[in-house]
Amino acid sequence: MAALSSTVATQQICWGVEHSVETSDASDIQLRLRADVEFLSSEELRGRDVADDTIHDAANYIAQRMAAAGLQTALIDDKPFQSVTVTLGARAGARQNNQVTFELGSPQTGDPIVAEFNRAMNPLSIGAQAGRATGKVAFVGYGITAEKLDYDDYAGIDAQDAIVMVLRKEPGVSDPDSPFDGVRNTRHAYFATKIENAIAHGAAAVMFINDRASIDEAVKLVKYKISQEKSRGAKIRQQMESLPEAAKNSLNTLKMKLDSVNASIESLTLDQKRAARGILGISEAGGAADTKRKIPVVSIARDLADDLLTPIMGRSVTQIEASINKDFAPQSQYLDGVNCTVSVELKATTANSPNVIGVLPGRGELAQETVLLGAHYDHVGMGGYGSLAPGTIAVHNGADDNASGVATMLAAGERLVRDLRKQPAHRRILFVAFTGEERGLVGSQYYVDHPLHPLETTAAMINLDMVGRLRDNELTVYGTGSAKGLDDIVEASNKSRGFDLFKVPSGYGPSDHQSFYKAGVPVLFFFTGLHNDYHRPSDDFDKIDFGGMTRITDIVSDVTLQLAVRNNRPEYAETENRVQVRRQLTAYLGVNLSDRGDHVVLSGIAPRGPAATSGLEVGDQLTRIGKRSIRTSMDVLDLLRNRSPGENLIIRILRGDKPLDIAVKLGKRPSG
Repeated sequence: MAALSSTVATQQICWGVEHSVETSDASDIQLRLRADVEFLSSEELRGRDVADDTIHDAANYIAQRMAAAGLQTALIDDKPFQSVTVTLGARAGARQNNQVTFELGSPQTGDPIVAEFNRAMNPLSIGAQAGRATGKVAFVGYGITAEKLDYDDYAGIDAQDAIVMVLRKEPGVSDPDSPFDGVRNTRHAYFATKIENAIAHGAAAVMFINDRASIDEAVKLVKYKISQEKSRGAKIRQQMESLPEAAKNSLNTLKMKLDSVNASIESLTLDQKRAARGILGISEAGGAADTKRKIPVVSIARDLADDLLTPIMGRSVTQIEASINKDFAPQSQYLDGVNCTVSVELKATTANSPNVIGVLPGRGELAQETVLLGAHYDHVGMGGYGSLAPGTIAVHNGADDNASGVATMLAAGERLVRDLRKQPAHRRILFVAFTGEERGLVGSQYYVDHPLHPLETTAAMINLDMVGRLRDNELTVYGTGSAKGLDDIVEASNKSRGFDLFKVPSGYGPSDHQSFYKAGVPVLFFFTGLHNDYHRPSDDFDKIDFGGMTRITDIVSDVTLQLAVRNNRPEYAETENRVQVRRQLTAYLGVNLSDRGDHVVLSGIAPRGPAATSGLEVGDQLTRIGKRSIRTSMDVLDLLRNRSPGENLIIRILRGDKPLDIAVKLGKRPSG
């Protein structure tokens, strides 16, 4: 199919289009793509987080599929696994080095109150990784200094060398009349901002008091995780009961999984008790803050704060919060007679998960050179780290991100094993499912630092990330300028496939190809665009366009084949490190556009669409949308790509010789 014209492509963006490939080969590929994406995005894999043991279930599945595709997998100690250590965050050191001690009055008046680790306090990784501070205790409300809002919790408080006790969030949360936002957090609510402000006022340490709403959410999350683990344990027990006695190895494996589930439930039960007291998790406030001076930062139990504040201030934490929220007046004061010692010790915590590698060996004079085809297989698990649905308790299945890329890589592997069988000379093709991409390209960087074959003889790296949502026939390819000749290879492969290619010369970008490009390897990155389900639980199997994935498998396989057989390796080229990730259209105008030389005319209006209800008519010439001049249909599409449903636009048109300004409210793009 020939590349679509600008006019037709634009019409598809308005009305929707569906592609299919009517061949038995394509049908077989599509079935395998479906099976692979369905497994990798299943609820049982819990979002493929590198910190979850289900990441190994995904790795084993990919390894088996590589072998079934005809790839060699006995590569590292006769296995396909390259072990990678992924840094997850921080863990507490010795218990005695993580505690808060309060002395009330003189040492002779009574025993000190000791808040122990994970029972009444937790060190927070956003603060100093190790340290000890002793001083008087000052309650400083929300810990905010906001001059423009005439609000300062530190007014009248000399916090030099003090241990400051700080409420989470900001005054007037959920109050639309708050001098702060009231609807969403301002920067003053951020942990890092509060810590910076405490340091600016000379504080020696910070103790955070959690808010009731966050406590309730945390307890709800832990309860959900416990229920998920119990359900998982029940399924394992059912599997064990159905196994024949002869299946000893399988039974032992299931017993190990059940032990892991039971240990997880025990740990989560302790987490529930901690969460109920309002104690934050060690990494819950974020990683180490970017401050010149580091001070100990801890979370203390809300009921402990009550015990300290009520006798001195005459009100509970809840009453103090209510007073500040009502009057927007600070309630800060020193806690007379209370001295405190805060101790913290944190260490890095890690998880091991593998890159999964298979190889199609080379042949002839090109056999010692490499083309690498890769796709990351990890995702963001149950939410939390990396999720764009904060507070949501659900499996983030990651069907598009990036079960789609892994499935396409595997399908391309099957195709290349077949198509290169009779080639007298070709480079080896290495297939790598990377771990740790969501944690900062960890797996791909590890491979670059520990390559199985020299990077100097690696002709190119092709990356597949989010290729499951083809829409409007638009396929984005990054890296076309990362080596001389790559653009020509992509264009030649597309001639018989008819994608509307959006090519980005840069070899940089937020995915695994960047690790290789920075090491001097030419790259290509295939991508169907960001969408509203990105890093959310709604990135599900039923939204994948398997017809589109089948066509993408075709072009990726052909590009990889061309790179494998050409005589000369592509010559690396420098590109700009300025990449904007391309979004899919979500806003809907409801028009057909026609390019007429140096201007654009409306050639069709969708009935009852935003354009029709706003009074736009067929034949109107678009001259400006907002502040942007319009000369081509692509100007319109680029503008709409960065707009959302519900936004209002002023569209300037020429109707005959008469200029008009038309107000249009964008709609939500119809599915399809």
